[in-house]
Amino acid sequence: MGAWIAQLKNFNLPVPVPETVLVQLLQRCQEIAHSSLLEGAKLVRAVEELFPGQSQALNHLAGMVMTSPARSGAATTSPPPGTSYPASYEAAVPAQQMVLSLLAAREILSSLTLTVSVSQPVVERQWLTETGVLTLKAEYEPDPNSAHLRIQGSLPSGGNLVLRGDGSQSRAERSTPGSLSVELFDLKPSQPHILEVQLAEADPTPLIFTVRTAEV
Repeated sequence: MGAWIAQLKNFNLPVPVPETVLVQLLQRCQEIAHSSLLEGAKLVRAVEELFPGQSQALNHLAGMVMTSPARSGAATTSPPPGTSYPASYEAAVPAQQMVLSLLAAREILSSLTLTVSVSQPVVERQWLTETGVLTLKAEYEPDPNSAHLRIQGSLPSGGNLVLRGDGSQSRAERSTPGSLSVELFDLKPSQPHILEVQLAEADPTPLIFTVRTAEV
């Protein structure tokens, strides 16, 4: 996952979260982003392996995190009552570490999810990698006869895009930096689609996004 960590280090969290924790959260968030779970359940699922046996506390703190304001794409929230944020993640008490991990998970899940709709048919996303910036543009055409999803990617190095839907797949690759495009037709309403991005030179592990279509 080394190529993808640069983006996570740019999150505006109250206290920096260790890279080892961010890597684990990124892996878990990729696994659950496409699920039908509600946001709070996704956050708890993302961090529960870090805090075994603490599901009740995590559920409570996840509620706090979800109601906290997000400014300029950066999640911020107050620390648990009666405490303040410590100088480092390692120096934090468990409740503080839970909040910081939940905040990081919320940022990761948000970054990994692209939602296009009738009212917002185009969504763009950037992800900083160790070789440069990956740019993705999702375009949705809600044709009643053949709804259409197209992903354009600008890759900082050679690599490939794979877009998967319900029984269908579109793939494109190139050996040098530049643009790629994948698309699917005959989409089912509200069906999540999986987009895998792989940068051949930087990291053999793909980054997995979830692309959601909404009919509003």
